[in-house]
Amino acid sequence: MLIFIVIVALFAAGMLDLKLRKKFNIEKNQKFMDQYVGVWHLFLEVFLCFMFLSFVTVNLFDQKTVYALLMAFIMLLFMIRGFFEFLFRRDKRRHVISFTYVALCAVCSVAIALFM
Repeated sequence: MLIFIVIVALFAAGMLDLKLRKKFNIEKNQKFMDQYVGVWHLFLEVFLCFMFLSFVTVNLFDQKTVYALLMAFIMLLFMIRGFFEFLFRRDKRRHVISFTYVALCAVCSVAIALFM
């Protein structure tokens, strides 16, 4: 069931990304570092990843909870990214895609919690 949820989520993310980029005329990132607002944004996301990994490894969770927490963590990363893009790069409109990914991750997290 997890594989089905992930495949559907990836397909939905790809389709939503294409439609939103076309509708709002949002250009793709040219380089990897284009997705970060600044160096401090990169360091914040790396720090949060290390904190999440240490939290998951220190605590013992069952498989269902780990996957739901992973989706919630990815949702948090996209929330932060969308917030920074909204504050500092509002003219590029990439925050629309980031907040759409937040909603998609929330749906995936709930689906994993309910159906797995």
